[in-house]
Amino acid sequence: MAQWRCDVRISRCTQLFSLLTHGVLVLLILLLFQGIRSQKRLAAVRGELRLLADWRINWHGREWRLVKKPWMPDYGILLTLHPMEGNKYQRLWLVLDNMEREEWRYLRQRLLYPPVSDDEET
Repeated sequence: MAQWRCDVRISRCTQLFSLLTHGVLVLLILLLFQGIRSQKRLAAVRGELRLLADWRINWHGREWRLVKKPWMPDYGILLTLHPMEGNKYQRLWLVLDNMEREEWRYLRQRLLYPPVSDDEET
């Protein structure tokens, strides 16, 4: 004859604690991977950007054209680019802290008031 007997069950508090703990761990792992992915995407857009005539841009060794007028809030510039060869659009955010103040002012000025070419004057 047994001196003591019990039917062991998992308590609701233990189930809830386990669920929350594992849920938090999964969210942290997902956030970590999302952060790594975001950093890789940010690193991929680094490089020299040149504004050329006729709303063209040289970036990453390719020539792009501005599809529409850039959106320019005070803190950044959104460029919608289309490659001269190919058909994959690219949206590129240039943020105020990406460059020196003088470069920033000059770029905004050139995008707001593009120079008039010799052909357009006549």
